[in-house]
Amino acid sequence: MSPSLDQPSQTHRSAVRRIAIARAISIAGAEAAYVAIVATMLDRTGSAAWVSAALLAWIGVGGLVSPIAGSLGDRYDRRRVMIASDLAGAAAFAAIAFVHDPRGLLALTVVAAIAEAPFTPAATAAIPNLTPSHDLGWANGLISAGRTFGGLVGPVMGGLLYGTVGAGAAFAVNAASFLLSAALIATVHGTFSERRDGTDRELLAGFRFVGRSPFLRSLACGWSLFLLGIGLMLVAELPMARLLGAGSLGYGVMVSGWAAGSLAGSLVAKRVVARHGELPSLLWGAGCAAIALGAIGVAPWLASAAALLAVAGFLNAISAVAEETMVQRSTPDAVRSRVMAAQEAIWIAALGIGLGAGGAVLSAVGVRATYLLAGVLGLGGTLLLAWLLSRARARVTAQ
Repeated sequence: MSPSLDQPSQTHRSAVRRIAIARAISIAGAEAAYVAIVATMLDRTGSAAWVSAALLAWIGVGGLVSPIAGSLGDRYDRRRVMIASDLAGAAAFAAIAFVHDPRGLLALTVVAAIAEAPFTPAATAAIPNLTPSHDLGWANGLISAGRTFGGLVGPVMGGLLYGTVGAGAAFAVNAASFLLSAALIATVHGTFSERRDGTDRELLAGFRFVGRSPFLRSLACGWSLFLLGIGLMLVAELPMARLLGAGSLGYGVMVSGWAAGSLAGSLVAKRVVARHGELPSLLWGAGCAAIALGAIGVAPWLASAAALLAVAGFLNAISAVAEETMVQRSTPDAVRSRVMAAQEAIWIAALGIGLGAGGAVLSAVGVRATYLLAGVLGLGGTLLLAWLLSRARARVTAQ
């Protein structure tokens, strides 16, 4: 365990707040750029295939490069990795602002996704070094709130910028947001990494650690099933809004419901986790969130669907904060960034399978049944996680 867990700087809360603000700013800019990229591809090509390629580049590339991205946070000073990632992202989006050819736009989207990939595993791995053990829940909740806030305001900002001053302005704003994030990270004082000799450079060490840890292995299985259901749900959101007679405006309301619930859940997560414990909060939060998602399948009105999404987002955020805190506690500093990156790759793969299968499932069973299936998968994943953990605990007890 890092010495900084037991003897933290008195300014650790200030450090975490700055990281949370930096995340909110950069993610808001990234989400604004995401909207602009999708809209630009569609307007310039009129092809859904180009839009799909852009989405794949934006979402999937980070998972593919995760072994390298995670290794940077374990090999080098994590603060420098975070700053370098922000600066590289700023350069990529500044270049995108001047590109008009869809091939060039797609290529630079891939570059931007690669540039962003090292930040999150390095930042998540650094939190236990910057924060005392008793404050990990607060730190993870605040950073989660920053991410959620950025995800909430970014798409709106991107839509407004694209509709009023064009895609170039949205990309320029994102580049500026990354520069501001880098400047904030540069002002953070504290220990981001333990000292190490730099000899452990195995790219797949994070995946190996996940495979050998009963908790992380169980989490990978259960959470992947949950995220498979989330992928199906994301495909069904717009059709559900139309089924309820609300169209694209209703779709925006539903998405905002999830984001608002997630923001509230992130802010109260520390108190909930402290009261009920990390593992119970993880399990009941995920299980109840899955039930709320499945219930959307029988929602009669838009308001009820949005309210259920808000409840699901609230509970999922609490569960996610508990999960992240447990992972940080159970992972040594020397491999922590690679473990975070390995988890991210697993989650992206599971979500991608759900997104890829969503269209076929929707056509086969309909909108409401797709939501019910998403809820069943989420609840099944939670129960699988609980069962696997109980088996692992029983084996340890028997030994």
